[in-house]
Amino acid sequence: MEPKETSQLARIVMRTGKILLSSGGDVVSVKNAMKHVCVSQPLATKPEAVISSNTLLFSFKAEHQIITRVSEVNKVSNDINKIALINQFVHNSHSMTMKEMEEELDRIEQEKPHSRAMRILASGICSAGFGFFFSDWADAIYIFFIGLGAGWILTSKINRILAIMAAAFFVTICPILLQMIHIPIGIETTVVSNMPLMVPGMVIFNSIRDIINANYQAAAARFAEAILIAASIAAGTGIALAVVLL
Repeated sequence: MEPKETSQLARIVMRTGKILLSSGGDVVSVKNAMKHVCVSQPLATKPEAVISSNTLLFSFKAEHQIITRVSEVNKVSNDINKIALINQFVHNSHSMTMKEMEEELDRIEQEKPHSRAMRILASGICSAGFGFFFSDWADAIYIFFIGLGAGWILTSKINRILAIMAAAFFVTICPILLQMIHIPIGIETTVVSNMPLMVPGMVIFNSIRDIINANYQAAAARFAEAILIAASIAAGTGIALAVVLL
């Protein structure tokens, strides 16, 4: 391979891993995807990857050269759509040229998530859906609107931990205030119905998967993130209760 081609392949491999990791992919999936894309090109051999929760280190051999790249992921989200697109890209990589790969990665990177309005509406619907299991129709209506408010907070551009704390405060204080003005609403039911919007389910899932695959460093980082999110939920709820008791 020419130096230009090896540099292009290294760039494609790192972009693949970075998109997948930043979209919420687990360490093993990222590692396997990068290796698969690398060996899709002739003369690229012995791919090696070291992946953590926010860092990618990758190397491969091209004839007599050892090509190494390092990259950092600054922001991690949960974008199931991009994960699916990257997995499809990896599956088809053996039948693509490197130019086609870069064009496909450009398309995936430009893929926009659902609009904020749609995500806020989905938050309200999800909260109301949980409310149906624990309460009657009247409570579910209030839960829906409180879920919209929580969704608006969670989809804002503030720090994720602060957003979760603010949302937990909001879903706790609202039913208490509604009951104070003599609106019949179950406080516990309303709070519990809105909490799934904040629970770090995917983070915990990836942490457990990393433990099973003996990626203890990544598992510890994800587990610490889950603990921090749980503490933020507890703090927001506690602050709301403290405000009411003052």
